[in-house]
Amino acid sequence: MNTFSDKLNGFWEEGYHYYVEIDNDTLTVRDYARRVMLVTKISYKAESIEKGERTPVILEDSVLSRDASGDPFTMIRTLDYEDGELRMLYYYTIMGETLYTLKKVDHGPFDHIIIRDDEYLEKLQGDWYKWGGDDGIFGKVTVKDDTITIMGQTYGMHVVSYRYDKDSVYIVPSDLTESNFPSYTAFKVEPDRLTATMIVYDASMPLSVFARKDMLDKINVPEAAKRPMVSTMQYRPADTAMLAGMNGFLGMTGPGENAGTAGEKEDAFDDAAENGCGLRGGEAGPYGETGRGPVDTDEAAPVPEDAPVPEADPVPETGNEPTVASYGTANTTPRRFCPQCGHRLDAAVLRFCPDCGSRL
Repeated sequence: MNTFSDKLNGFWEEGYHYYVEIDNDTLTVRDYARRVMLVTKISYKAESIEKGERTPVILEDSVLSRDASGDPFTMIRTLDYEDGELRMLYYYTIMGETLYTLKKVDHGPFDHIIIRDDEYLEKLQGDWYKWGGDDGIFGKVTVKDDTITIMGQTYGMHVVSYRYDKDSVYIVPSDLTESNFPSYTAFKVEPDRLTATMIVYDASMPLSVFARKDMLDKINVPEAAKRPMVSTMQYRPADTAMLAGMNGFLGMTGPGENAGTAGEKEDAFDDAAENGCGLRGGEAGPYGETGRGPVDTDEAAPVPEDAPVPEADPVPETGNEPTVASYGTANTTPRRFCPQCGHRLDAAVLRFCPDCGSRL
């Protein structure tokens, strides 16, 4: 009995990101730049395909790329055949899952492109401005002859369609790869506008819409262009105590409930001082960092006359005792303990106690 199906054998293309070739028990995946990303063995129930049932294709290896540590970075989560289509659930560590639908074609990869320069180049000439809602214009792209200028850089281009979707028109780089413009995917050509997606490593960006300057307030803007940018970066310092103040100041996301939110910022600086970062309420540190404003020197805690002073460790007689010359008081040996709370001070010269905040 034949364990493979001719309905599955052959070339499959999504027309934008990935191309798949299936030859009995072997699957080959290529990306938009013609690179082979994966060759692996597969298995499936051929009888299910012949019955017209949804049929999972099991991959022996599903990883398309790995990071520097060898962990999967992009991979195929599932691959299913149904209703004459392959549905590939793709996973990207940064952006999450995307479902790609691939259609079977009777030719090899990249033979599906129809160049349509003669029809479209003339009408695309000139400046196209990026829609910015009520906030105005955010840059532009310029088409001149057979080139496109993006963010000051000029690239060769073609206007193309794909054989299975002749009504969709795109601007792609001159080497015919479909999403290889620096910072942008291919530009889709639509009535009175161009649309593209900006490629940002650690953020999910809204759709970018370009139009003629006199059409910016008249074009139909897709909802995908109106949504906000979503950051996908997770900031997880190894030592949250030492970086608590920085997290609060920068508004970055750290471990713990509500870390880095606006309501936490004020407390974050006080937490930083309590955990030994050497800064208190925005007082300048050794490198000039500031927080929410300088502390009034009159508010520095007084030193009680009867405050206990722990016995200091002997200072080695090397003649090289640390000084505070860089703070304007030369040839002065720093205090070894805080006179207010008794907190032991390290060799670094501090202007405030990292434990109680008293001026030293």
